Amino acid sequence: MKPVLVLVFFWSSVLTLPAQQADTTYYSVVKTGTVAGEQKVWHTGPTAIHYSYHYQDRGRGDSIHASVRTNPEGMILYLKATGVDYNKNAYSETFEVVNDSAITTINGIRKTSKFSNQWYESWVTPGIIAMRVNWLLRQPGKKGVTLDGNPIRTEHPVETSVSLNGKTAALSLFALYDNDDDPPHYAWFTRDTTFFAHLGLFSLIQKGYETWTDTLIALQEQAGRSYYTRQIKEQSAGIPRRLVIEHANLFESATATVKKDMTVVITEGKIAAIYPSSEKKPIQPDSVIDAKGKFLMPGLWDMHLHYESEKSEGGWYLAGGVTHGRDLGHVKILLSYRDQIASNHLLGPDISYVAGLIDKQGPLQAPGGIIVASLPDAIKAIHTYKQLGYRQIKLYSSIDPAWVAPMCAEAHKLGMRVSGHVPAFMTAEQAVNDGYDELTHLNFLFLNFLGDTLDTRTPVRFSAVGDRAGTIDLQSPEVQRFIRLLAAKKIVVDATLNLYAKRFNEFKGDTSSMLKPVVNWLPEYMRNDLAIANPYGSDTRKPAYRASFQNMLRMLKLLYDNQVELVAGTDGGRALALQYELELYVQAGIPANEVLKIATYNAAKTCGLLNSYGEIRTGLMADCILIDGNPAQNISDIRRVEWVIKNNKFYHPKQLLSLRGWKYYY
Repeated sequence: MKPVLVLVFFWSSVLTLPAQQADTTYYSVVKTGTVAGEQKVWHTGPTAIHYSYHYQDRGRGDSIHASVRTNPEGMILYLKATGVDYNKNAYSETFEVVNDSAITTINGIRKTSKFSNQWYESWVTPGIIAMRVNWLLRQPGKKGVTLDGNPIRTEHPVETSVSLNGKTAALSLFALYDNDDDPPHYAWFTRDTTFFAHLGLFSLIQKGYETWTDTLIALQEQAGRSYYTRQIKEQSAGIPRRLVIEHANLFESATATVKKDMTVVITEGKIAAIYPSSEKKPIQPDSVIDAKGKFLMPGLWDMHLHYESEKSEGGWYLAGGVTHGRDLGHVKILLSYRDQIASNHLLGPDISYVAGLIDKQGPLQAPGGIIVASLPDAIKAIHTYKQLGYRQIKLYSSIDPAWVAPMCAEAHKLGMRVSGHVPAFMTAEQAVNDGYDELTHLNFLFLNFLGDTLDTRTPVRFSAVGDRAGTIDLQSPEVQRFIRLLAAKKIVVDATLNLYAKRFNEFKGDTSSMLKPVVNWLPEYMRNDLAIANPYGSDTRKPAYRASFQNMLRMLKLLYDNQVELVAGTDGGRALALQYELELYVQAGIPANEVLKIATYNAAKTCGLLNSYGEIRTGLMADCILIDGNPAQNISDIRRVEWVIKNNKFYHPKQLLSLRGWKYYY
């Protein structure tokens, strides 16, 4: 699916909307059961539609005025929106059709395309999805093409009647596809094709029906089950009962070393034997794979997932060799996804470890997890997670600093680890001394030296680091003492460095560093629009931000040099982001073979799962990837995954990517 551009818009004098009419329809934005914003939609004519949309997300969140004009069939001919984006930067978008040309201008970057009745895809407000559905319903076969050349379609809806909390509605559920083989996403309508809801982590639903979101999400899950069952059957194959892989260069993750020309025997899904290929043993295999000197290693781990919003992206993870993940969020559906993946009913990395998020109720609370109002509630939440089988808790930014020590003590008493953001008005050093086992996100290590008066519930936790991290002397006694503390207490650091590369090292007009190595793999519609139009930082901040990012790289190397345990996570960025994360670790100065250890052995060790995963070792589950290259010397070879074995299934990345319209390295 084409990535959704999340936008935040404030009221702007640039665009003056007509007054709301009597036909205004009101919608609520709902997150974690709480109303967080609103959308209003009204018409000033049969083809003139206006939107007012806003929501709040931890000091961020969309707020937009937009006007759209269509032809009688509902095709967008004109759109204008102005304001600021999700990170509060200035943003403007216009689209108009002039004769046979479509002219799009986003933040001053103008693009002209030939127009021949294609759909203009804009995500300035989720309500526009209703326009797409209504237009597709008028097209032959309910199919169309976007201006970028991407095929889109819908199909006959699932019709249902819902009665809940004293209300009844007859609804139609439309599945939307952004490519012929892409997973569906959904939109709800009333029977007269009035838009009703678009549901996810942040749900948009008609006002008055806010309590229906969980029920409708469950119905969406049921509707999509047949697609995902068919997907895994078509895109995987069972491994033979006895499989021999010979002539492989084997990565031993525990020691970060490579053994050349090795044979690995897999019997009934487990590693049965490992020996030099020069030795001939009396084995009767069902199948033999000649690795031809290619690189065999354990599957990669993404140690910072938010899989509740990644269900449709499982193939991307597997195509990049990511076979395991640790989820650090918690929404109700997550454990269902975990179990479906484990039973081979859903494509994706095994969610091998889950950490439950806890935050304090308030205007800047987390968008998921368990939200609490008091310390007793927080202690209760820890026990709830323990009963659900969680092995770790993640504290968030609104937690009262006075709660941290008792929460850590309770978690440790139950045998659970503690990680998370450092709560506002607290330093990382204080959090570590109060019982943290792990620090999440590298920015919090720099905030440790910027005092405890910053309100890091807000985006200041990013902007202050961007502005000032480059001025921090990493050789100062304060920094050195802090790093010694982390090493002495065996604190794990989940750096998510790729997030800060995007925020502090990429600017308007740049191409994403994550995408540069795979530009030739991209579908044509994506290659036509690679320039970043909506960066986190302005050009005026570029010198400070880039200096700060370079200091973040130095900090990562300093942690490594001082034996602070590192794990590699993306914060929900799929395999491309993890591969880029590993490249950044090498860019920081960590040897490539040690980076592979971080992404395999260290992850399983941190999760207490070395008895099952993290190595290719006799007795462990067969969980491995074959690389056409040597990532222990050239980390960028990590993108050249030839095949994946996970949970008794074979996956071929070229097949997985081709079904999404992507090419591959061969």
